[in-house]
Amino acid sequence: MPVIEDDLWKHPGNPGMIVVTSHASITEDGRLFMGYGQAQEAIKRIPDIDFQCGSLVQTHAVDGVYGFLPVRPPRPQERIIGFGLFQTQVHWDETADPELIKYSMDCLRQFTQTHSNLRIRMNFPGLGDGGLVADEIAPLLLPLPQTVTICHKGEIQKSYPMSFSGFKTLYLKVEHMLQEGRFNQAVEFLIGNGYDIQSAMDQVRAVQRVLKEGAEKEAKRAQTWQQSQFPASRSTGR
Repeated sequence: MPVIEDDLWKHPGNPGMIVVTSHASITEDGRLFMGYGQAQEAIKRIPDIDFQCGSLVQTHAVDGVYGFLPVRPPRPQERIIGFGLFQTQVHWDETADPELIKYSMDCLRQFTQTHSNLRIRMNFPGLGDGGLVADEIAPLLLPLPQTVTICHKGEIQKSYPMSFSGFKTLYLKVEHMLQEGRFNQAVEFLIGNGYDIQSAMDQVRAVQRVLKEGAEKEAKRAQTWQQSQFPASRSTGR
């Protein structure tokens, strides 16, 4: 579930799927207009994908809205990666709609629940031509499914608390949330306190690792103590 600065088109793993942000604008010959951004790259890589997308959008869209749309399933045995659309606007030349992004994210979550082994890479929705900023979009993406990686091109600027005391307070709060099993809430908490989404996820995972390592060390200490107090010879009656 990371958010990373990386090339979207790296292989996501098998079975895998590449998802690009899109809209519902259909050309006169039935193609989905894919003349910009990562959608344009899809045309170069996948023959006739604009026709396939256009056909499915016309079939599934209701009043121009379809949310998340799996266009082509992966075929790992043939080394073919799946492809899907994540809707951010109705018309291609509009500013991305936060409510539509939220709806598409809900649809994507539902899809991942029934395709839990599918590894998905998608571009960060709403940035660039979408006209939105990362801080506005980030809360809409949470909770981010474990199998989804969101890629960006450096648009997300790193942001952290300004003081060590502030960081310590946030750390303790995050630690408490993780002990209660509230990973996504911990990420949301850091975003609400000035972190960008990528840094928030990195920090929460770092705290999670520290807690896990601490628990493992404590378990090992307890086992060592128990063995010293109750050696095997006593337990067998010798």
